[in-house]
Amino acid sequence: MMNREQAEILLREAEQRNSGSWIGHSKKVAGLAEKIAERSGMDSDRSYILGLLHDIGRRNGSMQARHALEGYRFLIEMGEEEAAGICMTHTFQYQNPNGIYDSWDCTEEEKEWISQYLESIVYDDYDRLIQLCDALSLSDGYCYAEKKMVSSVLKFGWKDTTAEKWKAILNLKSYFDDKIKGDVYTLFKE
Repeated sequence: MMNREQAEILLREAEQRNSGSWIGHSKKVAGLAEKIAERSGMDSDRSYILGLLHDIGRRNGSMQARHALEGYRFLIEMGEEEAAGICMTHTFQYQNPNGIYDSWDCTEEEKEWISQYLESIVYDDYDRLIQLCDALSLSDGYCYAEKKMVSSVLKFGWKDTTAEKWKAILNLKSYFDDKIKGDVYTLFKE
């Protein structure tokens, strides 16, 4: 896996290609992932790097669900298999390709490939960690899961899968609360 400095360089290069709020969001995800990892016995550097790169597919321009596939392809080409996997898993908290807030801007073949990919893997704590941190991070700070969930529905609309996605996010919050023996929300202030 690349080191922190390499990941930060990659994000800066991506910002040159497509700046936007996703850069600040990625930094917040990385920072929160690092804090949770430190308190839960996970590798904090690895967590930071995976958080920093989870949206790297946005380097290719404005897109919705497609950014997961674009990031996966980009990092696979670099030989960064774990980080590529995080690009794919971060938005699918319960391994259902329809469980997204935004819209599909992929071909049917690409969507089918994503579906098969999600069915073929087992999530680990790093997948779960970045999913949670993504759900709690804005470009300029953090917010309670419930606030971001409502915000996402106002932006993208209610879907048949929304309730399941919400349950999955709240379960992730409980899971990491248990792992750190406290409330993840208290880490927002650090």
